[in-house]
Amino acid sequence: MNHPHTRLGILVATALLTAVILSGCGHGGTSKPAAGPSIPAQQWNPGDTPPESIDPIRTPPPAATTLPDSVDVDRSDPDSVAAAALTIWFTWNTGVDAGPGDAAARTAPLLAADYAREITATTAQSSPGAQWLSWAGRSAVLTPSLVVDDEPTPPQTDDAAYRAYRLTQSVDGAPVADTVVAVVLRRGPTGWEVSRIHT
Repeated sequence: MNHPHTRLGILVATALLTAVILSGCGHGGTSKPAAGPSIPAQQWNPGDTPPESIDPIRTPPPAATTLPDSVDVDRSDPDSVAAAALTIWFTWNTGVDAGPGDAAARTAPLLAADYAREITATTAQSSPGAQWLSWAGRSAVLTPSLVVDDEPTPPQTDDAAYRAYRLTQSVDGAPVADTVVAVVLRRGPTGWEVSRIHT
C-alpha cells in the first residue's frame, strides 16, 4: 500500500512533467490537471473544457489588465510571482463572482499571454457546483494561505521555474478546502510569468 505522501509526490511530479512536455512541444492545447484531493468547488478549472453542458448565454469573464491593489509582486522573483498568482486565483468572492473563472481572469496580468487567452476563452459550466452555491448563499469570501510543499520539483533554469505549494482556502478563518498546487513559470518580456497552474 502506497503512503499518501508518496502518491501525492507522484501526482505533483506528473503535473509538472506534463507541463514541461507541453511547453517543449509548443502546443497551445490544454492538459488535464493532475488528480488531487477532491474539492467540490473546483470541479471545473479555468482553461479546461467544461465536463457538463455549457450555458450559451453566459460569456467568459474578461481578462484583467491590472492587478488588485492589495497584491504586491516582484516580477524578477519567480517565488513572488507564483505566490501572487495563486493568491489571486484562489481568492473567491462568491457574493460577486459567478464561479472560479472570475478569479482566474483577475490573475491575467501575471500569466503568459497564451495562458491568459486560454483561461478566458472558455465558458464555465452552467453551475459552478453545489458547494459554490452554498457559499454564494451567504456571500462567503474564500481566502488562500500557501505553504511551500516539500515535493521535489525540476531544477530552475534561466527561463523556467517550477513551484509546488500546499494551498488552504478558508472562510472567516475556518479551512474549507485543501490541495497541492503546482505552478510552472517562464521568463517573459516583463519578467517571470505563470504558464500553467495545476491542481
